[in-house]
Amino acid sequence: MHRFSIATLAFLLTASTAEAAPEEDVRYQSDVSLAAALLLPERTGPSPAAVIVQGSGSSDRTNAWARSIADLFVARGVAVLLTDKRGSGQSGGDWKVAGFDELAKDAAAGVDYLKSRKEVDSRRIGLIGLSQGGWIVPMAAVRRPDVAFVVNLSGATVSFAEQSFLEMRNTARQAGLSADGVNQIIELNKAAGRYILGGSWDDYAAMRAAAMKGAAKPVAAGFPDSKAAPAWTFLRKVGAHDPTAYWSMVEQPVFIGLGERDEEDNVPVGESVRRVEHAFGATGKKNYDVVVAPGAGHALWNEKREFAPLLIERLDAWLKQYVKN
Repeated sequence: MHRFSIATLAFLLTASTAEAAPEEDVRYQSDVSLAAALLLPERTGPSPAAVIVQGSGSSDRTNAWARSIADLFVARGVAVLLTDKRGSGQSGGDWKVAGFDELAKDAAAGVDYLKSRKEVDSRRIGLIGLSQGGWIVPMAAVRRPDVAFVVNLSGATVSFAEQSFLEMRNTARQAGLSADGVNQIIELNKAAGRYILGGSWDDYAAMRAAAMKGAAKPVAAGFPDSKAAPAWTFLRKVGAHDPTAYWSMVEQPVFIGLGERDEEDNVPVGESVRRVEHAFGATGKKNYDVVVAPGAGHALWNEKREFAPLLIERLDAWLKQYVKN
């Protein structure tokens, strides 16, 4: 995930945001050396804080979307550890072969670092998952009961496989493929899934080669072209991931923000809402809010180049109730 359309990327780059908070370059340790920018709010006394868990691919503190979200929280009195994802920016390791387990450990390492800071209230440290990071934060929160709150922004709550088919379908449509071309990409995605689970390489390779010869080539080119491609390592680690069990076990306060129009891009919004609310309902969970922002896409921005007002209204109320009290 963490994939934006060209229009959305341009929108983010030109959008006006709140004044950026000053930052401090910091280092801390997981199984690899990690780096981040620490952003502190203007306040007296220790503040609540959160670790940003970045989305898919390479992403670091220079990511415009991640920075805008960090500034959003800092402006509301929450310190933020704006991370360089492993293998990105100044962090060690390699995100290309890191599964969600490794990334959840990195998030926990960020919590430990924040606990070492006198400016931070160690009892009020949470996690903010962005896009793919929304799969990781419930894992980290279940494993670390000292995490005080969990935020998931634009992260699907369906399985990795389910989300991948929606994204592939939307990617193919956005590339202008015909109905047959879209179906060809979907079948190629299925073949990739079968290969991950121990199926035939030859069947997958033949299907990819056929797709590369026609109109589907721009999309098919994004699929791995050899058995040695690093993407297979990552996909074998996460391909069967389903976050439902983790969400069912999260006891901390939860805020989930989704954009209504993300259904056309990255996230099965309707099914994600249904799935997580069912998980929470089954356990009797009450300390959460799930918001779908009208007119907003994956970036959670509206046509005025600002975070959707409904999202901000509900986030402010949630922060007041569960984080800043």
